[in-house]
Amino acid sequence: MKSKDLLFWIWLAEALGAGSTGFRILIELYENPYELFHAEESEIERIPKLSERVKAALCDKSLHRATQILECCEQSGIGILAWGDEQYPSTLKDLQNPPVILYWKGKLPDFAQHLSIGMVGTRRMSAYGMRAAYKIGYELATLGVTVVSGMAAGIDGVSGAAALAANGTTVAVLGCGIDVIYPRHHKNLYYEIAKRGLLLSEYPPGTRPNGYHFPVRNRIISGLSQATVVVEAGVGSGALITAKEAILQGRDVFALPANVGSLGAEGTNGLLHDGARLALSASDIIEPYQFLYAQTLRYDRLAKARAHSDADFAYLERMGVIELEHRELEQPSQKAPPTREDTSPAAPKKRREKRQDDVPAQTTPKKTEQESKTPDEIISSLPPIQLAILQSIPDDRAIATDALCALEYPYGEIIGALTMLEIMGLIQKLPGSMYKKS
Repeated sequence: MKSKDLLFWIWLAEALGAGSTGFRILIELYENPYELFHAEESEIERIPKLSERVKAALCDKSLHRATQILECCEQSGIGILAWGDEQYPSTLKDLQNPPVILYWKGKLPDFAQHLSIGMVGTRRMSAYGMRAAYKIGYELATLGVTVVSGMAAGIDGVSGAAALAANGTTVAVLGCGIDVIYPRHHKNLYYEIAKRGLLLSEYPPGTRPNGYHFPVRNRIISGLSQATVVVEAGVGSGALITAKEAILQGRDVFALPANVGSLGAEGTNGLLHDGARLALSASDIIEPYQFLYAQTLRYDRLAKARAHSDADFAYLERMGVIELEHRELEQPSQKAPPTREDTSPAAPKKRREKRQDDVPAQTTPKKTEQESKTPDEIISSLPPIQLAILQSIPDDRAIATDALCALEYPYGEIIGALTMLEIMGLIQKLPGSMYKKS
């Protein structure tokens, strides 16, 4: 796509914000962003179901911001895929809220010809979860599957690193700008994926990682994938959000079983209880797709893959995915291995910078501060956007996400706030992007 055309696609993406369903409305009315850019303000004001914020942004005809982003990408070697580009993944076009723009680094795989499997899980992985993520990620990649993850700490990072260790293809969908390394200790993994895989983001270069970015980007992980595998996840894990997105998109969801009562068991076992497919190995995952992708799946490599799929701890450490003593992994243990997020005495004693992806260590099963609060106390402590959304949802019926755009918050922040309210158990998500109070 020519730079001039890309300029208007970037302008539209910035006007709508990440995750906006408004794009579906606009693409049915206008052939391309160029036409929309030259539409009269009075015409834009008459477009139904758009928030006042979006209408105001569409009436702003300045291309200064879009020009800055385009020049930055051209100077930094960052690729841009617009919705109207031939190489834009066709599976994303079917989403209710597809990304208008995708910024990328690395090598674009053939999404149409190769099976893509999303692999997600908890940041606070156990030794069992780490080994399982590596084994499955390694075997899938060896068999010719594209492994898709979010490059987050824990299961996501291990899955992507395992695919690289197998000399396979992996895609990392970021919740920040394509030029921002997050989490920081995944620096080596980031550069390896940029060299041998693909980094993707719908956020423009320089965008910092904010909490509401990650639930918004999860729909891209599941949208790129024919199926999503949840390796290990507790209740409230972001991996379960990705699984829900996959279900709403009509994709398959697989889950690995875990010991009842162990860390990370409730989420995956709950998915299995609710009808997710059981995954005990890579062959379980690819079996439903063996005929559809017969030309690119390499079953002849399965025996070799299984023989070499035990976790390579040295490689994972080199990628920055784990930091642990090898001797601690030689003995079976219920204790999760100390990672860079570990604050236990066994973790390396060095100054530890607080990161956004930190999760408090889970210890004895006692009530957390959140659990000890009354419902009224929880509601009174909500941030303004979460409180405004909760108050906008009727007590007696569900409400569509689009209806909340009248609150004048950016769409991505609305999605993030809805996700947090769902995790806290204050609301429930229903099919069709509808929400109701719990």
